[in-house]
Amino acid sequence: MTLQSQLRIANALMVVGIVPLLLGIAWIFSVIAYAKEHKGQMGGSDAFLMIGVLFVTYVLALLVSGSSALWSAHLERRNTGTQAPASKVVRRSVYVILIAPFLWYLWITFSLL
Repeated sequence: MTLQSQLRIANALMVVGIVPLLLGIAWIFSVIAYAKEHKGQMGGSDAFLMIGVLFVTYVLALLVSGSSALWSAHLERRNTGTQAPASKVVRRSVYVILIAPFLWYLWITFSLL
């Protein structure tokens, strides 16, 4: 398999892995917006469902997108003459999307102290 096809596969896996996380975050924002407009109509189980969705999608994104990003970085490092700017953009986007929830959690934790 050629290097370009391996990078294409890694890019596709990064996108496939990150899309469920982005959809889960969008769903949570829509539920929060609905709850703000319709106070008292949402049950307590909705919060547990949101936490479960975020946890499952984050683990999925971490496994699929994170490992694909590492594979893509390894392919580029191993073949130093390779120019793949799209792969770098996708990889950096995955890093930001995977690190952002962790930084948000730390910010919430330390703001409560």
